[in-house]
Amino acid sequence: MRIGIIGAGAVGGYFGGKLALAGKDVRVVARGETLQKIRSAGLQLIEPEGESTTVEVPVAESFAELGGVDVVILATKALPGQDTFPGIPAAVPVVTTQNSVEVPYLAAELLGESRVWPGVVRGFMVHRGPGVVEFKGGPLSLNFGTFDTSPSELAQQLAADLTEAGLVGSVHEDIWVDVWNKAIFTAPMGALGAASTQPLGYLRTVLRPQLQQLFAEADQVARAMGVNLPMDQVAQTLAFADSLPEAATSSMQRDFLAGQISELDAQVGAIRRLGDHVKVETPLHDMLQAVLEAQAAAAGRE
Repeated sequence: MRIGIIGAGAVGGYFGGKLALAGKDVRVVARGETLQKIRSAGLQLIEPEGESTTVEVPVAESFAELGGVDVVILATKALPGQDTFPGIPAAVPVVTTQNSVEVPYLAAELLGESRVWPGVVRGFMVHRGPGVVEFKGGPLSLNFGTFDTSPSELAQQLAADLTEAGLVGSVHEDIWVDVWNKAIFTAPMGALGAASTQPLGYLRTVLRPQLQQLFAEADQVARAMGVNLPMDQVAQTLAFADSLPEAATSSMQRDFLAGQISELDAQVGAIRRLGDHVKVETPLHDMLQAVLEAQAAAAGRE
């Protein structure tokens, strides 16, 4: 199987490197300084124990230069003003990995539902610079499935290759449950954390009623979208929040507070837009996005 990866940041870089180390046929599309660094020096992977490994990976600006692939893992971020779907080759399935519940639906509008495999990445990976990715430890997985939940031998093969590379690939019969399970936690945590400038420990104690209501709003949108969530999804999400380190923050929160371009609209705005689509009100999400965008505007940034 020829596996293509678009984007060589935290997720794309680490997954590409691990697949190459396992002897899999992986080909990476990257741009700019990252492309030049990987071409000249390879991909550097830093493991939790501090061990560093450098691996050579076929890399270019497009798959046309790299030859055909059987499946693509889309590892770009969903950021305002940037193309979320750059250079996707024709006809092959695409695994979406963004922290935006909206991206699989947008991908289906562009590519067709039959080519979109919604996915969920779990793992604490940090992009340390062009061609350098650090894995901080803990769980590491890519769950995915077909858009219409139909079976796919190719998807099973991709999952096997990922697992053999130590990345734990899993094909879910109904991937939408996992996609929304992550979104229900990630978007509210990041937005409330950014607005309060506080980590998860503060959110789940001092701001617990607000955090719970945000979870509930997202849960209601998912159900209206037809997602078969557990009846106690909100309680499960709160319990998950309680299980994490109190200093935990989200990448969107960290980017926003650092004055960098962030996934605020891709995460919070996505839940709001899908809520509008299914006639579910999301007042806390509305308020948080408006407040954060006002703060960004006051600081002279979008």
